[in-house]
Amino acid sequence: MILSARQKIDNQVLSEALVYKGLSKIFPQVNDYWKSEAGYTEELGELRTFGIHTVKDLRILLKRHRRKILEIDRSPIDLYHQKMYAEEMGATVFNDFMRKRYWFAYPGLLRLALELEFKDKYEEFANVRDHI
Repeated sequence: MILSARQKIDNQVLSEALVYKGLSKIFPQVNDYWKSEAGYTEELGELRTFGIHTVKDLRILLKRHRRKILEIDRSPIDLYHQKMYAEEMGATVFNDFMRKRYWFAYPGLLRLALELEFKDKYEEFANVRDHI
């Protein structure tokens, strides 16, 4: 059976580079402000844990939840978090985030997709991961 170019791409097993590429195709460049410290190794492991193994699997996951993820990313944050982020980032950077109304970098957007898709199962997984 001959595969089209799209099918060949879709069937590729995810790698760190392909995770990043998938995120950059779906989400705005403004959210690409922080590189994953482990080069998407951790995120790739999480995707595999939840059965996301190919480029197509990732694309479907991200597209299914894209609108909700961007809505969450652009929503206002409470005063407690405003103060915390302003102290962490510095006032200038924080004010830029407030003005442009975006919060999550690509790894955060990916984890939002997993949370929206797998709900309590992912939350339990994340709590164990984060030792909560």
